Amino acid sequence: MQVFGVGDLTAALKSTGNEVVSEQADFHIAFSQYEPGMGPQSFRIQKEGTRGIRIFHGDSVGAMYGALELAEDIALGNSLQGIREKARKPYVPHRGLKFNIPLDARAPSYDDTGTSAHQNIPVMWEWDFWKSFIDQMIRNRYDTLTLWVTHPYPGMVRLPEYPDANYDDVRVLAKPVDEHGDRHWDRLDVFDPANTKVVKKITLDEKIAFWTRVFDYAQAHGITIHLYHWNIYTFGAEGKYGITDSGKNDATVQYMRYCVRRMLETYPQIDGIGVAAGEHFDLPQGGAREEWLWKTYALGIKDYCRDHPDRRITFIFRSLMSNADNIMDVFADYDVGAFHTDHKYARARVHSTTTSPYLDIEYRDGLEKFEIPCWLNVRNDDLFIFRWGDPDYVREFWANIPRDVLRSEAGYFMGPDGFVQGKEFVSKNDELTGQMEVDKHWYRFMMFGRLSYDLTLTRDYFEKRLAERFPDTDAKRLYETWQSASQIIPLVNRFFFRVNDLQFSPEGCIAKEGFLTVDRSFFAHPPLQGSGILSVQQYAQKIIQDESFDGITPMDVADTLDADAAQTLAGVKTLRSNTTASSPELRSTLSDLEAMAWLGKYYAAKIRGAAELAVYRADRTRTVHHDRAVQHFENAVQQWTRYADVATSQYRPQLFSRTHYMDWSRILDDVRQELDSVRAEAK
Repeated sequence: MQVFGVGDLTAALKSTGNEVVSEQADFHIAFSQYEPGMGPQSFRIQKEGTRGIRIFHGDSVGAMYGALELAEDIALGNSLQGIREKARKPYVPHRGLKFNIPLDARAPSYDDTGTSAHQNIPVMWEWDFWKSFIDQMIRNRYDTLTLWVTHPYPGMVRLPEYPDANYDDVRVLAKPVDEHGDRHWDRLDVFDPANTKVVKKITLDEKIAFWTRVFDYAQAHGITIHLYHWNIYTFGAEGKYGITDSGKNDATVQYMRYCVRRMLETYPQIDGIGVAAGEHFDLPQGGAREEWLWKTYALGIKDYCRDHPDRRITFIFRSLMSNADNIMDVFADYDVGAFHTDHKYARARVHSTTTSPYLDIEYRDGLEKFEIPCWLNVRNDDLFIFRWGDPDYVREFWANIPRDVLRSEAGYFMGPDGFVQGKEFVSKNDELTGQMEVDKHWYRFMMFGRLSYDLTLTRDYFEKRLAERFPDTDAKRLYETWQSASQIIPLVNRFFFRVNDLQFSPEGCIAKEGFLTVDRSFFAHPPLQGSGILSVQQYAQKIIQDESFDGITPMDVADTLDADAAQTLAGVKTLRSNTTASSPELRSTLSDLEAMAWLGKYYAAKIRGAAELAVYRADRTRTVHHDRAVQHFENAVQQWTRYADVATSQYRPQLFSRTHYMDWSRILDDVRQELDSVRAEAK
């Protein structure tokens, strides 16, 4: 860890004209191990006269972070003499990424039916990808990697008692996925070679060596590995040795228990196992599912720890379709490591509100009753394509999380279910296609990671990072333009809040079944609870009854969206005109911001149209409101056309795993049909 930090520090010193020597130095940088009271992952940068700096640290991770911090200060323009003293410790104890990992068509994650999942299967077996990904995590102060799987064991672990379950190579489906199939491949036999094709020749032993290398690298750099499961899945073993996907089958229980033990024996770097009682169960809720998870995962861990008494494995029992009483009734005797739980904080919408109410509503009573440390499952199923960046939003988001439920032991993990954060394959720019998602969305990953470690980072810091990344542009204007564009999706999400991923993709106004008309969106579901926003029906009633409004109206929301869009478009225009030699990345970023502006204008028009239509539907004599609604939906067509023009200038269509095709031109036909439908209401 210290070597990694010193590597960045050496590079920063050399890039600013310093020569790094082992003796006869003009300036000294030293490390001092541990000071009482500092705590894990903490550091202090302290000057020693005019010719030295000392980095005090609470542990090796803190030493690494201290070196990285000093390296960054130097790279951002501070001289060694100008370095300011500082002390930092983590604001959130543990900061993780959620990674639904598509290992193979025979070992899918939750839903691998999307373009990103299927195309990223080979990427998951690239060492360079994982090394770069973990390096990005370290620099952004993430310390936990959670890998989400269904049943990875036959392709990752040798199973001597079930040898027919094991398989070599990496395979993808022979035919491309489409929107008609389900996430279990429609019961397609993925072990029939005719249905899949090999994309990587590799033996099981080579697979084990590969993941050992990845996990070793993570562990050596302070990254904790957690493996999360959905249940009950037995890909590779189903139909063999009497094994089925049934929770009532004792053969399956014994097999799963064995798999867990073998996984930990094969990969001792794994520090945590996560489960849920909410997926693919043929057992009733209320205790039976928890009992099955105890007999499989918990006893498998205990089997391992019996032979390795020095090891402690954290168990994370997700709150999905369970509750604290049922969980603790079954798992009260888990004694081979820490026992934690999790909650889907902000539901599937991290880009919606900085004050999510759901944990307090759904889970706090149980957490306080049993005092279980709780991880926050911070889901991003809002934005997959366009680059997002609003540091003020992120700072406020972390400032408002219920840190008390973490209990200084847990933290958060952030990521999507409907997308794979591997590499992107839809860019039309040859210089950008195949880029790692953490590189494309570097600003967002950096903001959430860095601010969750250090909440004191100010706007000045982020402007310096933008200037470092894009030296040929106005960083202040870019910061403001990016921020205004990034306020659009959260406001749309608050106006039309859907708790689950498959119910809404804001970038396409789509759900699992396709395009969301006003009747399937604004008329069917209210704004976010506690947002203070009136629904279109509430707005209509106030208009008809000639009463004053007691909240934020749909028209207010639309006006704000238009204002954010106008500020974004003005900023993009200025940045383009004042930038002479911009990089492909900057040009693509500005196009993303412009696209989000037109998307904001589309939603503004659609919301106004829905509000006017709500008045007309409540009182059919008010035809003027129908006329206005038609005008707004006509405007919506124009705005979507502009949005589609910008988006398709740099991206190809793709299928989202949890919703539908993100195809701007096809959706434009839906937008036009909606206009025709609204027009027809007055006939």
